[in-house]
Order: sequence, then C-alpha cells, then structure tokens
Amino acid sequence: MNAKQLLGVSALALASATAFAQTVPAELWVGAPIATTASAASRSAVAADFSASRTMASAPQELRVGPADTAPGAMSRAEVAADTNLWIKSGMSQLANRDSFDPTSPAYRAQFAAYERMRNGPAFVAEVQRLKGSTIKQTTTAQVDTGTPAE
Repeated sequence: MNAKQLLGVSALALASATAFAQTVPAELWVGAPIATTASAASRSAVAADFSASRTMASAPQELRVGPADTAPGAMSRAEVAADTNLWIKSGMSQLANRDSFDPTSPAYRAQFAAYERMRNGPAFVAEVQRLKGSTIKQTTTAQVDTGTPAE
C-alpha cells in the first residue's frame, strides 16, 4: 500500500468511529449503576425471605383456575405412569390430540368421565400395583443376574 491509500483508509476509519460513537451517557440508557456491596444477611435469612415472598405472591384460592398446587414429589413415579396409562387406555390421548378438539362436546365429556372413573377407582390402584410389581421384578432379576443377593 502506498502512503495515500494508508492515509485514506485511516481517515475513513476515524470518520466512521466518530460517526458511531456513543453520544448519550450509559446512565440515560440503562439507569444508574447498581451498588454491589456485601450483604449483612445470612444465607438462611435470604432463603427465608425468598420463601416468604413466594407464599405471599401466590394467588388466593378463590382467584385460582384449576386444581391446587401439589407439593413436589407428591406422586410417585408409578402413580404418574399409572395415570398416563389410564389416560391412554380411556382414549383421551387420541381424543385430545385431534385437530377438531372441542372440550365442550358431549363425546369429550363422556370420554373424560370414563377417564375420571378409572383414575378415581380401583383401576388406578391396580395399575399402580402392577407397575410397582414390575419394577420390583426388574430389580430382583437384575440383582440375581449380577450375583448379588435379593433383599
């Protein structure tokens, strides 16, 4: 490159840098900087504050839509699997996945009532026992195959 080309490229770079330079201070765009000082609160105090804010932030029961929240781990793996199996056996999985899905139709209501009868009746308990029995058999078989004694 000769000197004139180098001088021209430098002038262009300088002109573009000043054209795109920030003309407004950052405080006007994002606000004042947040002070980052060490907190005097302990970890347990912060955790208690957080859990208190979560319970107060939840909506009152009369404003909620749907069933109440369940505690984490309220259902076992076998219960969830049994619920899913009954949903499929009742035909709800096929009915709810249609393009013409209408939850107000009599067919949907009848199918959902059948699912609820299965879910709240002895079929659910039998399905849970079947699933728990199959997992016990699998673990026992695995223990026998590896040579470890079954409990």
